[in-house]
Amino acid sequence: MNILVSQNYLKFTGKDALSFVDSLISNSVKNNNLFFSYLLGPDGKIINWFVCESQNDEFYIYQEIENLNNLLEIFNKYKIRINCELQIINEQKFFSIDITEDTIAAEEIINTSQTITWKDFELIAQLPSSKIIESGLIPNEVSWLDFFVDFEKGCFMGQEQTSRIKFRGRPRRLLKTLDSSVQVMEKI
Repeated sequence: MNILVSQNYLKFTGKDALSFVDSLISNSVKNNNLFFSYLLGPDGKIINWFVCESQNDEFYIYQEIENLNNLLEIFNKYKIRINCELQIINEQKFFSIDITEDTIAAEEIINTSQTITWKDFELIAQLPSSKIIESGLIPNEVSWLDFFVDFEKGCFMGQEQTSRIKFRGRPRRLLKTLDSSVQVMEKI
């Protein structure tokens, strides 16, 4: 079990908040439940990964502040005629992340003293770092595809390309974290 600390989060409010976010992120919005998701580009490549949750009519995305600022800018570009307000909230939250060979799950917990950073978590969970994402990575090239993408939910940004590769082919490479804490794309 790993304890991840988030210093900030992106908050979505308004009557269209949940439907707006659900139309863009790769996983289905789940009420009162922490889950992982991607924001994909129109080309199906990963823009960012994050932990998120929906409570009542609000939606929250947890990630490092640099990534939240980038996400805020991107979501604001798509917010045309949508009744939804976005803002970054500075509030510390702690998450217990349980990783087994074939599952990954998050749960909010109360304050703790032994935490890991987002960068450390990327290495532990073999999630793509910003550097790897910039090189052009699709969700199928990361081992957590079924926990970050819901293929039953319908349309989301990048869905067509991601589905095509999942159901018609195989990725040519896979993200691996080496013992030296370096991430590489390994050919399959």
